[in-house]
Amino acid sequence: MKSEDKSQLNIKIDPQLLLKVKAKAIKSGKTLTAFVSELLERSSIQATSDIDILEQRLLRIEKLLNLKDNFHSDKEENSTQSNTIFSDSGAKKYGEVAKELFDLYRIKKKLSMEDALAELSTCLGNYDSQPELVFELLLGNHVLTGLEMTDAYRNGSCGMRSALSDWTNSSLEPLNEAFLNAVEVKNLV
Repeated sequence: MKSEDKSQLNIKIDPQLLLKVKAKAIKSGKTLTAFVSELLERSSIQATSDIDILEQRLLRIEKLLNLKDNFHSDKEENSTQSNTIFSDSGAKKYGEVAKELFDLYRIKKKLSMEDALAELSTCLGNYDSQPELVFELLLGNHVLTGLEMTDAYRNGSCGMRSALSDWTNSSLEPLNEAFLNAVEVKNLV
């Protein structure tokens, strides 16, 4: 691959993980870039575990949902129920699963609701999110709709899911599964 065929990828990862990856790259006699590129290439070919398959499905759908680039302006202007990518029932379940996971980890962390929301707020600040809506969902004061979920993804990703994942330091597979189940496949075309 020629150097002009490459793109730069900037990601935030745990500093301890970065040290481990750098150490493995050095041990293998490769640059960090070459080592990570090889790992990514290999993992895309060897996705065998259920979690890998679920994550790949999620990433593939997120790519399809890259609504910033792929939605035509006429669809954006006519945001009606028929243009939603998520069903209302699926969005409702997604919100419920997010609340359940938030409550579970809040209890594990022994935090008050106020302290947990404050910590999560810091994580939400790293993403294009709607904190007020997220807080209402997690407090159980709002039921997420398919249109609201679609609108959130028009910004490119779900800030709530990403922030909850950061806050819990978990991939939150039940939330990923709820996301996938909320997709109205017929509306992706």
